Amino acid sequence: MDDLIARAAGGDREAFSQVVLRDGARLRAFVACRLADAEAAEDLAQEAFIVAYRHLAEFDLNQDFFNWLRGIARNLVFNARRKRSREEAAREELLDQAADPVAAAQGDSSMLDALARCLGRVSGRLREFLHLRYDQDLELAEVASRLGMTVGSARVAHVRVLRGLRDCLKQSLSTESER
Repeated sequence: MDDLIARAAGGDREAFSQVVLRDGARLRAFVACRLADAEAAEDLAQEAFIVAYRHLAEFDLNQDFFNWLRGIARNLVFNARRKRSREEAAREELLDQAADPVAAAQGDSSMLDALARCLGRVSGRLREFLHLRYDQDLELAEVASRLGMTVGSARVAHVRVLRGLRDCLKQSLSTESER
């Protein structure tokens, strides 16, 4: 049995800090091998430690702590990849709409005007969401935190606002092409 883990499970924060120091580099290496982005790997490794700390009461002290921690990290990596895939798909869909041949034939100014009109229709929390995500270039987790949302809610809001903009652009550009 790992004495540091037993002490941490008993509420000793300093013991858990020692565990982070002891296992941090190994966990970051594990995560970094699975993600291309070093900063994201660092963030996910930290998140794995946070999840482990919150669930220490559920950990069987007779098991290997690092294996358990690695399993948490593996799940976080999987979730991050899945989230990134959904976000990339939504962005690509929006970019595909922006590159629509009708829009291209109308020139850049029509596209920009239509985008400005569509962005003008976005209000309240979604407008703030777009500002934080794209103007301030914040990660989705930070946007969620600043808006008092869960990361899952932020993902849903992100997809919805991008789809709404795509649909608005499509409608605006098709209306203009009919003129």
